[in-house]
Amino acid sequence: MDKQESKANKDTEQLILEAAAREFSTKGFDGARTSAIAAEAGVTHAMLHYYFRTKEKLFERIFQEKLGYIINMVLAPLAESSGDIRERIRNGIGAHIDFLKENRELPIFFVTTINSRPEVYGDVIANLSASASARMDAFQRELDAAHARGEIAQVDARALVGDVACLNVFPFLANPLMMAVMGYADFDDYIEARKKENVEIIMKRIS
Repeated sequence: MDKQESKANKDTEQLILEAAAREFSTKGFDGARTSAIAAEAGVTHAMLHYYFRTKEKLFERIFQEKLGYIINMVLAPLAESSGDIRERIRNGIGAHIDFLKENRELPIFFVTTINSRPEVYGDVIANLSASASARMDAFQRELDAAHARGEIAQVDARALVGDVACLNVFPFLANPLMMAVMGYADFDDYIEARKKENVEIIMKRIS
């Protein structure tokens, strides 16, 4: 296979993945149709099956990539080995909620998948657990070192990341109810307010 053909294959695969992400995110696994995905990607139904074989395999690929990316949005800034740890935590919270803001359908997509297709969720978590665990361990060492220097309180890394995830994800799951309760008419204004509040909550948590 020459370079041009290889690039064409990658481009086609990416078009299918992008179309599938939109279809699964809006309709879930049961409601999504491979014919609709193929049409949106601009490929034939046969070509879609050539690349991904089954709807299940395509869904698993989408779920794994999206979950891996959303986890990395939290862990990557935190597990860096340089820079002020408080600023890294602040940046990690902001990057995570900004990603959710641009992909606001993902939290409901994940919750629906976890409840309706636990076998997919379990397999993906098993595949991601090793790398996530290594990053979490590195983050714990950074937290412990910062605590020893008197910069922050003693903090459990896993509990802290769990707190960030819960604080950031809930506004997207509870929207628009929480917008109405809190008096916001604009979603972006609501999320920006929540981002500032979430940062302050976590900063107080580690002080």
